[in-house]
Amino acid sequence: MEKKEEVKLKSKQDIKKQEYTVEEFAQAAQSLLQTEPECVIAAFQLAGIQKATEEQAKKIVKDFLKTEV
Repeated sequence: MEKKEEVKLKSKQDIKKQEYTVEEFAQAAQSLLQTEPECVIAAFQLAGIQKATEEQAKKIVKDFLKTEV
């Protein structure tokens, strides 16, 4: 039984660590990041990143939106 639980845990961790492209995040901008696709694209360009995990993307966009102009 422990092996099944370990496999489930590893699968969830692998999914969470999966990287997505800027375009994929831009398409899911409203539902995932609660912002416009243009903001996602600009945030990634400013950070110089093309791919990120969901957690990283949320931080990149959040930091970008907090930036003073």
